[in-house]
Amino acid sequence: MTNIGKHFLLKSSIDSFKYRIDLHKVKVIDKNLLDCLITQTINSATGEVISSRELKLNSLKPEFDFYHIHFAINDLFGEKFLVILINSKLLQNEYLNGMNMSNIHIIYNRIMECKIIDISFEDFLLGLVSDIDIKKDFELDIDSFKNVINTLYQNTKPTKQSKYGVNKFTQEQNIGIQWNQRENATAKHPFLKLYHKEVEAKHGTNKEFFYNYIDLKQTKNVVRCEATIRSSKELKMYGIQGNRLIDILKASESDLSKVIERAIDLNIEPRLKIAKVKNGMSATETVIYGFISHMILNDNLSFENVLIQILRYFDMSDEKDKATKKKRAKKLLISIYEEHINGQISEVKAKKLDTFFSNFGWS
Repeated sequence: MTNIGKHFLLKSSIDSFKYRIDLHKVKVIDKNLLDCLITQTINSATGEVISSRELKLNSLKPEFDFYHIHFAINDLFGEKFLVILINSKLLQNEYLNGMNMSNIHIIYNRIMECKIIDISFEDFLLGLVSDIDIKKDFELDIDSFKNVINTLYQNTKPTKQSKYGVNKFTQEQNIGIQWNQRENATAKHPFLKLYHKEVEAKHGTNKEFFYNYIDLKQTKNVVRCEATIRSSKELKMYGIQGNRLIDILKASESDLSKVIERAIDLNIEPRLKIAKVKNGMSATETVIYGFISHMILNDNLSFENVLIQILRYFDMSDEKDKATKKKRAKKLLISIYEEHINGQISEVKAKKLDTFFSNFGWS
C-alpha cells in the first residue's frame, strides 16, 4: 500500500468515462465479447448518448480484486464499436489522483491484462470518450460538511421540471448532496455531486476496494465533488477541442475545473449578494453587532468577508467624503468584532466553511 499523501486535494482530474472505438481497430481475443451486443443511439454531431440499454447488464466483466471492467460491443446502424467503461479504480493505489497523461499507461496495461482485446497504446489514445466525470477533492470534517450540505440545499436554484432538482443523502454509508441525475442531465441542468469520501471509504459499497488499495488516512476529512461532461459539444464549451481520449488527457487542470464551476453556477444561487445602498442609514453598535453575528452564524461568512461586503457600500456612494466615512466605519466594525465576537466558536466554524466554499468555487 502506497502512502500518496494528500497532494491530490484541490486538483481537478478525470474520474471516469465511457470509451468507444471502431471494432475493426481492435483485435478481439476473447470471442465471448462478440455476444455482448448493446444498442445505443448516438448523436453523430455531438457524440451524446441519446438512449441506451444498460451496458452493465450485457457486458463482459473481467474482475480484478475488488473492482471490475465492463466490455461490450455497440451496434450503431450496422457499424460496430468496442465500448469500455473506464474509471480511476483501475489505478488501484493511485486512485485518489484521478486519471491523467502521466498514469494513463496504467489504465491501458490493466485493460490489456484482461486478455479480451488487443490494441496498440497509440490507437487506444485515439478512441472517443463521453460521459466524462471530473472530480475535485477538498478537506473538511464530517460535521462541518453537514452544515455545507444544508447551506447549499437552501441556496439551490428552483426548477420547474420534476426530473431535475436536488437531493440530500444522510445515510451512514453516504453523506452528500446531488443536483440532477447522471442519466437525464443536460448542458442546462448539469449533474453535480458532493459527498464525503471518508464515509464512502469506511461504509460504502466499495469499502473493500479502499481497505485493500488506499491508506484510509488519506481519505480522512476528504470531500469529493463530481461533475459530468456528456458530449463533444460540451467539451468545446470548456476549451477542449476534441473528444478523443488524448484530447481529454491534454486538457489543463484549469479547463477541467471549469466543468465543476459551471455546474455550480447553473445549480446554485450566487453566494454573496450586495443589497441596494440606502442613503441616510444610521446604526448603533447593537445593530452592527447583530448584523455581523447574523452573517457569521447564518450565512457562514468569516468576518473578513463581512467587512468587505459592508465597506462596498461606501464604494458605491457618490459622496466626496466617502473615503473618510469608510475609514471610520471600518474602525468601528473591527472594534465591535474584536471586543464581542472574535474567537467565538461560530466565527471559527464560519472561517472553516468560508474556506471550503471558496475552494469549492461557490462565490
